[in-house]
Formats: sequence, C-alpha cells, structure tokens
Amino acid sequence: MEIADIAQFKSTQKMLGELKLLTRSENTERTYLKGLNSFVQTMNIDNLDEFVEKIKSQTLNASEVHKDFVISMANKNLAPKTVGAWSAALRKFLLANGIELKNTTQIKIYNIHEDTLPSRDDLKKILSSCSLRTKTIILLLSSSGLRVGELRNLKISDIDINSEPGVVRIKGLTAKERKSRTTFFSNEAKQALLQYLDHRKNNGHQLTDDSFMFTTNDGSQMSYQNLQFILNNVFKKVSKKEGKRYGLHAHSLRKFFKTQLISAGVPGPIVDRLAGHARYLSREYELYTEDQLKEWFLKGMKTVELLG
Repeated sequence: MEIADIAQFKSTQKMLGELKLLTRSENTERTYLKGLNSFVQTMNIDNLDEFVEKIKSQTLNASEVHKDFVISMANKNLAPKTVGAWSAALRKFLLANGIELKNTTQIKIYNIHEDTLPSRDDLKKILSSCSLRTKTIILLLSSSGLRVGELRNLKISDIDINSEPGVVRIKGLTAKERKSRTTFFSNEAKQALLQYLDHRKNNGHQLTDDSFMFTTNDGSQMSYQNLQFILNNVFKKVSKKEGKRYGLHAHSLRKFFKTQLISAGVPGPIVDRLAGHARYLSREYELYTEDQLKEWFLKGMKTVELLG
C-alpha cells in the first residue's frame, strides 16, 4: 500500500483535517502519513477504516495495538526520534477517529546498541536455564535465521518436521521484506519442536495445521512484545548469574546463525538468502532451487547445533 492510498481512507482524512486546524505544516502531514504507512505495513492492515471499526467494536484493543507497533519499530533499528514521531502519528490517527488510548503508560525507547555475537557456551548456558517453549524458540531462531516477527506468525503447516533437515516456509505476508522464502533448521530444533508440540497436546491444546506454532499457555497467539520479553528476560538472568554485562538480544540469534554458516564455508549470499535479506530474495539468487539451498545448509548445520 502506498502513502497516497493511505491518504484516501475516511479515517485518515479525519486525521489530516484535524492537522490542518492545528498546523499548516506539510512536513507534519508527510511525517504522520509515513507513520501510518509504517503502521499498516508492520501490523499487516489492509483497510484503516475497517481497523477503526474493529477497535470501536472492541474486537481489537487500541492500547495493545499501539504498544505492539511501537515495540516493533524500536526493534527494527529505527532512530528513536522516528519511533517517537510514528508513535505520535498513530495516537493522533486514533484520537481523530474518537479513540483515546486508555493505557497511557510511557513506552521508553532506548538508543540502539550493536547486538553482541553470542558464543556457543553462552547459548548452552541459556538453554539450560529456560523452559521447553523458550528452549525451542531459541533453537529454532539460532538454527534457521528467522526473525522474531516471522516466528510469531508461524503456523504448524509452515513447518515440515519430517524433512531432513527440517523446513520452514515463510509466507510473504508475514515476512519483513514481504517476500516468501524457505529456510531450514537443525535436528536439535526438530526434537525440541516435537517435544513442545507433545507438551501442548498433553495440556489440552487442539492442534490443527492452522494453529500457531508458539502460543501462550491458553493457546492464543503470542504477541511480538511477549516474545521479546521472554527472550530478553532469560538473556538477562543468565548474564546476571554469570556476572557478565547484559548485551544479548533476540537479534543476536540471527547474527549467530549467519556467522556460523559463513564460518563453515557457506557463501554469504546463500546465508543472506536463507535469512531473508531483501537484496538476495530476487534476481540471480532466485535461480537456486530448494534442494540446492538445503545442500548448502546441511554443509553448515553442525555449526548451528548447540547441545552436542
């Protein structure tokens, strides 16, 4: 969806009308429209007018949507000022449509620091200190190159556990770059996934192909914020226990994946394609078949295994 399309929605026109009463600055209008564009792309919203109606009918919680959006932006390495401006754009859009955020808790936005590359020993210590669900998430992220947002949207049908190695198919609608791709995961992650699914079944979850792979205890889809909290919390606990300065983040697991495969001799462009970098999801890199990508992954798979 283009910015010009976003400006055509009635709900957007209400926001723009209020802005004209408050300020005649075209820069402010452009900034707020860019913020709304980021919002619809990040949250996979096709129709802003329908989105407003869902909030008014209480199908969606405005405060939770706003919080998920801000946290998602903060984790995309955007400048703090950009995050603040686009957060304000969404708040203004909601207010212009008669929706006031009830939860006014300030969301702190920290400066972005470079992610630390975790060692294998670091990750082993983390895995020994976490729940089955968290262990499974870490093993899948560190051996597949998935982003947290992509993992959040995974459904059971997106994963082929019976394949060797395991296969993950990321749909374009749920991927950051909006392009479908295939990646793979280790046998350790496969075993953890099987145990985790058995655990869910034993706890009364009715699993179908359309079920989300990772859920809360009641079977609901996990929020992006919840996944980030779970990972950062276990990283902090282990760092504190070991007396080390806290420096690991969820994105560190992608960094581990890419570094390990490259050290095993897998070409950088192949690694970046598996990890979903935009420049390697098109052009000549589309010529690689799934079998060829699988062959390259298998050559480096041992380097992303942690428990052996």
